[in-house]
Amino acid sequence: MVTITVADAATVLAAVHPSRDSRPGLASRLAAGGVHKVRSHLRLLRATAVENMSDSELVAQLNDDACLREFIARHHSSVRRLATTMMRSSHDAEEVVQDTFIAAHRCFTQFRAESSPRTWLHTICYRRCLTQLRKKRLRLVTEDAVAGLPAGHTDDALRMTLEQAVAELPGDLQVAFTLVDVLGFSREEAAQLVGVPGNTMRARAARARLVLASTLTQGDES
Repeated sequence: MVTITVADAATVLAAVHPSRDSRPGLASRLAAGGVHKVRSHLRLLRATAVENMSDSELVAQLNDDACLREFIARHHSSVRRLATTMMRSSHDAEEVVQDTFIAAHRCFTQFRAESSPRTWLHTICYRRCLTQLRKKRLRLVTEDAVAGLPAGHTDDALRMTLEQAVAELPGDLQVAFTLVDVLGFSREEAAQLVGVPGNTMRARAARARLVLASTLTQGDES
């Protein structure tokens, strides 16, 4: 049985990455620091590599814990906002978010590059919401569709008026407004996510804006 020492591991690292050998004392520091420092160094390299991966690269390796954590960190906020918009309940939304990432982890091998990983993930979330809404017979009502607006963009009175106006939109217009104007999806991406023609999504997004603009104008006149 051949035993590989820490010094041997340091030598291998230096040989595999000769350009790094120019840094003073790398091999000697690794050899002197023990196995735990070598492992720590490799974990750091791995974490840095994962952070620099594209979404497509992460999705291809979602069975890897580090890749899964990074993918969740990148998209948790927008997935939760979509779920909250549709579910009208923070508790129900959080369950949908968890189900969404679990489903993504289970079926990541089915991902095709026909859409972006972000659109694919939000499509899973959207469908999970619809399933839950059908079960509970809830209507689509936005709870925080304007949460994505910059701080200070509106005063409190205008924000409350806008929130109320969004809450009164029909469900399909609420979803269109949230996807396009809050979450920043293009109309084509939003259409693909919801499963409607692009012209339909463009019409819904435009209609939502017109209704909201009319409501805000009436508020100003009063």
